[in-house]
Amino acid sequence: MINSNLEEAIFAMFFTKPTFEEIRLPFRFIEIPDDLECGIINIEAYGNIFGKKKYCYSYYELKYSKMYHNGEFEQMVKLLKNSANKTVKVIIKVKKGIPKDFKLDINSLVEVYNDERFKSLSLLGWGFNDKSYEELSANR
Repeated sequence: MINSNLEEAIFAMFFTKPTFEEIRLPFRFIEIPDDLECGIINIEAYGNIFGKKKYCYSYYELKYSKMYHNGEFEQMVKLLKNSANKTVKVIIKVKKGIPKDFKLDINSLVEVYNDERFKSLSLLGWGFNDKSYEELSANR
């Protein structure tokens, strides 16, 4: 009987499927001059996730280079700079009751700004942190 329970515990430890929770969080545009010059948009959603303050940092480029040349990139940045009191949908990956990863739902940005251009964002990277981008940058 002990072997059976041990096998079940080991199986659950390695093969438990994650669940996904959708929440809405406030977000901010992070203005990094060097990134803007390279055409990169930085967004950080933040808030209480399962009782703990978390920061969901994502950075994007545009899928279509013409958007940089025709002024659409600058227009999108201007919209993002005015994000006070706006929220974005974040999909949290949970494994064994612990938040492990996230995905910022780009379609919720489309809804927030009523602007289809946000569908042209392509994810470059992300970080799921206990500290904000600002706090992490200050420690460098």
